[in-house]
Amino acid sequence: MRKRIGYSALVLLASLSSTAGAQIGRRGMQSAEPGYWVGLSYGYLDGTTIGDNATKTVWDFGYTSQIRATFEKTIQRGVTVGASAGFATAPLVYTNADFTSPCGGTACSARADITQWLGFLHGGGGPAFHGEYNVEAGVTQFSHFRDHATGAALPPAKASYDFTFGFGGGFGYSFSAITEGYVSEQFQFVVHPQGDNPQNSAPRFLTFRVGFRMGF
Repeated sequence: MRKRIGYSALVLLASLSSTAGAQIGRRGMQSAEPGYWVGLSYGYLDGTTIGDNATKTVWDFGYTSQIRATFEKTIQRGVTVGASAGFATAPLVYTNADFTSPCGGTACSARADITQWLGFLHGGGGPAFHGEYNVEAGVTQFSHFRDHATGAALPPAKASYDFTFGFGGGFGYSFSAITEGYVSEQFQFVVHPQGDNPQNSAPRFLTFRVGFRMGF
């Protein structure tokens, strides 16, 4: 009888010790949130149409891929502020009424570089699967327009920098306290100068991203 009681007591103590250790482990993992994060994502950037008053041209962008790098600082549990740089080369139908340009008076197939420099607020996080959100603002640069067939440069000669803001969200999965994968969708407005040709609404980008973050 005494042996049974002693054995039961040992089992109970072992169970309590295991539970306490697990709780301490979870608390330790929660308290070890990194002060900084770096990340990289690959995304699908939807197309949009922009009328450029300075060159009297229309840029009808098709969809393309985007590489995006991020750097973040934790300001409180589950919330970071950061900066991102996104790079893409997009196909477009370029229309220009100036007959002196390589694409003059017609619509031709072209390419242009789209670079985004954005600051953002990121929220969400936790163990395993969790929700996330982003609010961001900065500039979108359109540059290096060239004819797809010949490579000839197309106007504008100088890059265009347009104020951009957006919001979005998605889901993440924490592999550990310092590593996370995520998928998200971002909706952005690009404020491009309208001039004498006002548009019904601001150009918009819809971006779907798959990425990875690491803390330190």
